[in-house]
Amino acid sequence: MKRTRLGKAALSSLLMATTMVGCSGAAFTDRPSAGAAKEQQNAQKLAAATETALAARDFDRALSSAEAVVKGYPRDATLRQLLGRAYVANGRFVSAETALQDAMTLGKSDARTIISLALVKVGLGKNDEARGLITAHAETLPAADYGLAIAMAGDPVEGVNILSQAIHDPSATARTRQNLAYAYALAGRWRDARVMAGTPADLKRRWKI
Repeated sequence: MKRTRLGKAALSSLLMATTMVGCSGAAFTDRPSAGAAKEQQNAQKLAAATETALAARDFDRALSSAEAVVKGYPRDATLRQLLGRAYVANGRFVSAETALQDAMTLGKSDARTIISLALVKVGLGKNDEARGLITAHAETLPAADYGLAIAMAGDPVEGVNILSQAIHDPSATARTRQNLAYAYALAGRWRDARVMAGTPADLKRRWKI
């Protein structure tokens, strides 16, 4: 039961973290720029409004803006990712899965999109699909994200192995150590998790358990 609560709290925390990270900007490739300058300007405003609303945690407004801009540019991969993030923020995992999968089909294969889609699949109980997606893109994912995503997808032992190596890399950050603490907890190694997290209170506070 304790591990189940941790897993749910971890999933919620990670999904919100990915949602709050902004994308690199929309390409608006669906229409020629020569004949659609005004429409593109409006679309850019809607995309910016979505980002602002997500940052302000105004998720209803974020979704409304995201749906409106994607309606105008249905084949823009970056906007599809933005829509997926808005669906995640509103707890609509089925719709988020579709939007993020569409973004990947349209060419959006960055680490944030892959991790977001994998975590959404975990939230829908599709752990095998999540692991398959993660492992298929292992070479392009940061070790800190890859290890924890694998742990969340049902293989905490492998997640611990990956993150245990990652924390010794010169590029490792405090988040890498934190993710290792989460992976330890998911693996039932509570003592190691507490040591890595700092204190039991730290672990509970971060996961809100």
